[in-house]
Amino acid sequence: MAGIPFICMVLTKGEIGWVTLVPLLAAVLLLGIGAAYWRFKVQQLKRERPDSNVLRQIEHLRWPSLGLTLLGGLVAIIGWAVPALTIGLADRIAATGCAVLGALEYVNYYHRQLQHFDNLTDFRRMLAGKGFRQSWMARDLAALRKQT
Repeated sequence: MAGIPFICMVLTKGEIGWVTLVPLLAAVLLLGIGAAYWRFKVQQLKRERPDSNVLRQIEHLRWPSLGLTLLGGLVAIIGWAVPALTIGLADRIAATGCAVLGALEYVNYYHRQLQHFDNLTDFRRMLAGKGFRQSWMARDLAALRKQT
């Protein structure tokens, strides 16, 4: 998670403005949600007793994270439309990169598994034109909603 702000700082030579901070916050929030979810899954696979509240908290963060992601995208677009609001070109590029990352992470966690290069079966499925598989977190959250 800390890697993304560091990369932004390096790529912009430390010139990050508020236009980058908004989509960066969305991306970092979603990466944190993903880290919490995968920690939960590892505990579950090790047959430890994972904190069952983790999934509920992740579900409660669904709409705020979507709102922040959309806001981050809007702010990045505004940065391009009104360049005077940004520190410079690097700020606008970083904002756009963070907005895209945030949007992809939101879809990847809450809807469809976008990553298919780590599993040969999933990669072959994608190449065969069968579409993207529902994400593991989306499946777990759907099961949680059925329980309540």
